[in-house]
Amino acid sequence: MPADLDLITKTWRSLQPFVRDEKCAACECLQGALVELRFDLEELPTSSSQQDLLARIGMATDTKEPHACLGCQPCNPGDLLADYYRAREARVVLNQSCCDEG
Repeated sequence: MPADLDLITKTWRSLQPFVRDEKCAACECLQGALVELRFDLEELPTSSSQQDLLARIGMATDTKEPHACLGCQPCNPGDLLADYYRAREARVVLNQSCCDEG
């Protein structure tokens, strides 16, 4: 599994200020990050925590008027998504290296 519930939850919590920020909430940068988290969550085994997080992310992605990137520098949701990708990839590499020994 490329990601786990702890990593997804940590990233979700980091995105909270932007979910609550009116200009960010409907931005494609934040929305893209939320969709990536949702896709990875859907691959995890079903649990109450996983289902709760899926519901929360679902509410955050239910925007009435999404808009294109505003060009903010820095783009915090974009940076957080990049951090998430790096952490997820590091976990894959770590899992492969520990499993290849033997």
